[in-house]
Amino acid sequence: MTEILKEIAKKLLGYDIVLKVEFLGTKVRAYIVHGYILDVYYNQTLGKYSYTLIKENKRIIGWDNAPHHVAVETYPYHFHDVDGKIKPSHLSGNPLKDLDEVLNVIKTVLLD
Repeated sequence: MTEILKEIAKKLLGYDIVLKVEFLGTKVRAYIVHGYILDVYYNQTLGKYSYTLIKENKRIIGWDNAPHHVAVETYPYHFHDVDGKIKPSHLSGNPLKDLDEVLNVIKTVLLD
């Protein structure tokens, strides 16, 4: 396990909505209040990431930089909203910087 994944887990545990974390290969899984799960995948070597909020095995929202939505102005960075629409994402690609924004958006989803 890479040092960065340990840092991601430590940062996640600092959020009041995160109950526990576990390591699943190249990702960190955070168990969140109300039965939600946040999977954080990060490959530092390839510069690839994804943040996926899941409930009952269904993606609720997510961010990633897979190069498949070329029409998005922030390509390859994009956001999958609660309606499944693809939108621009202004995340940096560095999870230690991006987690604050990701968790803030997740908190708004939890309030809906």
